[in-house]
Amino acid sequence: MRNQPIYSLSRRQLSSRWSWTYVLRNLLWIPLISLSLFFLTGCNGDDDDDFSNTGNTLSISDIQGFWMATSATFSGPEFIDLYEEPASITLSIQSNGRFTFMIKRPGEPDEVYTGKLGFDGDFLAVRFDGEDEDDSFFISLVNDILTLRGQTELDLDGDGDFDLGILELIMERN
Repeated sequence: MRNQPIYSLSRRQLSSRWSWTYVLRNLLWIPLISLSLFFLTGCNGDDDDDFSNTGNTLSISDIQGFWMATSATFSGPEFIDLYEEPASITLSIQSNGRFTFMIKRPGEPDEVYTGKLGFDGDFLAVRFDGEDEDDSFFISLVNDILTLRGQTELDLDGDGDFDLGILELIMERN
């Protein structure tokens, strides 16, 4: 029976050959191997594959560098003019899309946000470190004036709770 092809076996031989033990021992490996291959090829450790360095009109190379805010507002549970206080707001963008966004206010600890930038058509995709989802920002660059506007979460009062709102930055290249 071992060397007989399956089409030449009788019904009785066939039913004993396809017993539950056979199914459990042999056929359950197929889904396990398939799942293993799926996870090995899907999780290669590079979570930046979905970022494009170029958009429809701008690219990371156009906006890389050091930027200083001339205007910064956050419209969340309440409207906050981030630049009203004597504050320093900077954005540093590296050629690989990594960024550091920093808000410095006198007498308060610096607020530092880091992450990765990329493009989705005309919009700037922003993934903050430690976050799984991207924020989408409108972006404009005219005569070295960078304007960013989009919905995001920031912890501006330092209480550990992030508030959802619209962040608008107008920045000059420094």
